[in-house]
Amino acid sequence: MLPHDDHGDGDVLVLLHGHPFDRRMWAPQLTSLSTGGRRVIAPDLPGYGQAPVAPGTVRTLPELAAAVVELLDALEVERFVVAGLSMGGLVAMELGLAAPDRVTAVILAATTAAGVDAAEVRQREARANQLETEGLLPLALDMAGKLFGPAARREPDLVSGIVAMMLHAPPEGAAAALRGRARRPPYAQLLPSLRPPALVIAGDADPFAPEPVVAELIDALPDPVVVRLPGVGHLPNLESRAAFDAAVATFLDRLPVESDCG
Repeated sequence: MLPHDDHGDGDVLVLLHGHPFDRRMWAPQLTSLSTGGRRVIAPDLPGYGQAPVAPGTVRTLPELAAAVVELLDALEVERFVVAGLSMGGLVAMELGLAAPDRVTAVILAATTAAGVDAAEVRQREARANQLETEGLLPLALDMAGKLFGPAARREPDLVSGIVAMMLHAPPEGAAAALRGRARRPPYAQLLPSLRPPALVIAGDADPFAPEPVVAELIDALPDPVVVRLPGVGHLPNLESRAAFDAAVATFLDRLPVESDCG
């Protein structure tokens, strides 16, 4: 069973972290969103945080999604909303498409539905190899200057905490997930059939999910709710906590009432 945090009671919201982070990136939301009849579960995805690194050099998105389902089965959670950021958003898409009878809604933050081209495959394979030979430091240094919007860059505690989290990631687990993302399906072609309602949250200062990427995601979804956060980068739940939490809470409050969410 995946290591996880579990706060509150009621309808279940599952929070899936990005790469190369872990469940600690959701610490504010565990408190702020687990109120008013809501239960928030945040796992470490396989190979990240305290989750063990499984044998093998590739961990696909369906495998990550299956591990989340296995955790929820163990917790006796039948129906749930899934929210994912960046890589976690891809896992959330996978869950929404594969288990529409269990997923009541999908929240996609700072993520993409774009397909994979040859250049991205080469880049992810090279980065995975580098992780295995040099560890997380080169990746953390490269990402640190790009993750945040202009205001967040002036918050040393936020920046240093995220860098420390990245350095904590097991290199083999992060490398396996990178290779898995290089094998992801073309979600932009699959999402028109997504049955659960969707919320998209995007910062307009996010170089990893710029406006063309966000527009492609929005166009692929059937009638999504869209929230754009000005001046926010790739970590909207940390850079603009109040606005992020309000967007999620408002979306959840407007969903049909679930009689059995676990």
